Amino acid sequence: MTKAEIKKIVDQDISKSKRMIQLYNGGLEVKEIAAIMGVRYNFVYNVVSNYCRMNDVQMRVVVKENKKATIIKLIEAGKTNVEISAETKCCYNYVFGVRKAYEKEKEKAAAAK
Repeated sequence: MTKAEIKKIVDQDISKSKRMIQLYNGGLEVKEIAAIMGVRYNFVYNVVSNYCRMNDVQMRVVVKENKKATIIKLIEAGKTNVEISAETKCCYNYVFGVRKAYEKEKEKAAAAK
């Protein structure tokens, strides 16, 4: 969606909710809509999620890889806690906790076999 299209929607004389829905249907994410309209994320999310439920539309979900998943990949690659902490810019104690939980989960899975 171009800036001109966004401006055209935002400048319309309709309710905020209808503008949010038009922007969402135009491909923008909830976070972007909130920033453009100068409202809180939760407001946009509630409007969009209600619209999706009422119209049987699947809500788009942005999947981002979180730090925990990245840390687990690095553990599996054989990195040390210090290396992982430096590479991910995470607190050493957090990396330690993730490794501990990951290894405990691996032990459970191995025992269940």
